[in-house]
Amino acid sequence: MYVFSRLTRHKPSVACGYLLPQCADSTDPEGAAWIVTLPPKPKDNPRKSRPIRYSSRSNAKDLRVLQLTDIHVDFQYLPGSEAQCSMPVCCRDNSSKPAQKAGYWGTAADCDIPPWTVEHMLQHISQSHQIDAIILTGDYINHVDWQYSEDEHLVALRKLQNLIVKYFPSTPTYWSLGNHEGVPVNSFAPHFVEERFWPTWLYNQLKNMSSPWVEGNVTNRQISKMGSYSTMMAPGLKLISLNTGFCETTNFFLYLKQSDPDGTMSWLVRELYASEKSGDAVHIMAHIPPGDGECLEGWARNYYRVVQRFANTITAQYFGHDHNDFFIVFYENMDDVNSRPVSVGYAAPSVTTYSNLNPAYRIYTLDASNRYVPSNFEVYTTDLYKYPTANDNPEWNQLYSAKEEYGLPDLSPNSWNKLINQIYTETSTRNTFTKNSFRSATPACDAACVRGLLCNLRMGHHNESLYCSPPKAYLLTNRVP
Repeated sequence: MYVFSRLTRHKPSVACGYLLPQCADSTDPEGAAWIVTLPPKPKDNPRKSRPIRYSSRSNAKDLRVLQLTDIHVDFQYLPGSEAQCSMPVCCRDNSSKPAQKAGYWGTAADCDIPPWTVEHMLQHISQSHQIDAIILTGDYINHVDWQYSEDEHLVALRKLQNLIVKYFPSTPTYWSLGNHEGVPVNSFAPHFVEERFWPTWLYNQLKNMSSPWVEGNVTNRQISKMGSYSTMMAPGLKLISLNTGFCETTNFFLYLKQSDPDGTMSWLVRELYASEKSGDAVHIMAHIPPGDGECLEGWARNYYRVVQRFANTITAQYFGHDHNDFFIVFYENMDDVNSRPVSVGYAAPSVTTYSNLNPAYRIYTLDASNRYVPSNFEVYTTDLYKYPTANDNPEWNQLYSAKEEYGLPDLSPNSWNKLINQIYTETSTRNTFTKNSFRSATPACDAACVRGLLCNLRMGHHNESLYCSPPKAYLLTNRVP
């Protein structure tokens, strides 16, 4: 009501556009047409003209980085409860005759994951893998968003933080915010609205979770202002955690002014420009992929432009949000998929089982001799159907290795772009990709679902007519084999 009342008083045309898209002004610089200023490109390739500070280090080693995303831990998960309920989230309420009983370790249904399964996974990872750093790309809170409160969010975030520290006490750990961290859900008020709406409580908690790995007065000011930050992850490698709450379509505060909320995109440009001049590589971690349907097009196009401009500096992008496992190729011309591929974003599979998924995690190998470009990654999962009771002990196994599974020579944008063409034209590659995306030999994905999944692979911003090929014969079937 606060947002709508301000719009009707001061910007009635924007209010009309919110309710009726045909009313919207597509040229409004405070709306979707806003443009972030980019610095001119250097005359020479910075990788050749400037020294890479870590390249001469004889002791530089590859990094093994764990990505966890969309954990959505449910502290009220109830084994044996109804998994096929009439509510948006199930596996929480007792039923004398459940149609489907919630398993002890979790249920691939409209259910979130219990905390003991998250702990079991973390214990397994700590005992089975050498992990040099952890990145968590948002959405730690359950999906029961109609009951959200600041106090309950803080309790859940602190419990999850304690679990991470318990099993990885000395491993650098970096957090990003997801849309479900907002209260109300998706709400991240920029500082141009009244102070009573500011998510100061959440940004303070982000600072607490990020300590001691992310510290300093400048970084604390970044978090306090934007819920974003930058830090040096390794010599020659900067990590930027970007708050994509400022692109969320139902963050209604943004309809008062979409243009560069709290200067976040301009800050991102400054960080990248500084790294370009110093010769550092940059990895970006964020929650919502820019081409996602929940991301405003103004943000998406500007982010795409930033990636294009700094393609030689950004050597990896990490996302979550969709719960499925996929990737996104960015092009030299965002409106021409036949132009040169310049960057790739990795959308990791979710830890939560919501909906109809098995939990998963991903581990990247970063090549220290090649600007920390990911040289490979592996995805691990467990099949919850095999472990219905507390007496069972889930096994976490490798689902696939990217290079081996898809025959990739490397993880360059060009290699991923060639794989997209294979996925579109080869039935066996497409089926393998879809099964991996859902972590299931029989994914619950009909024709429309498959088409949407394939659209994601080039959807760096919203242009469905460009990125989504017309329906093919393989999309006329009801399910993926």
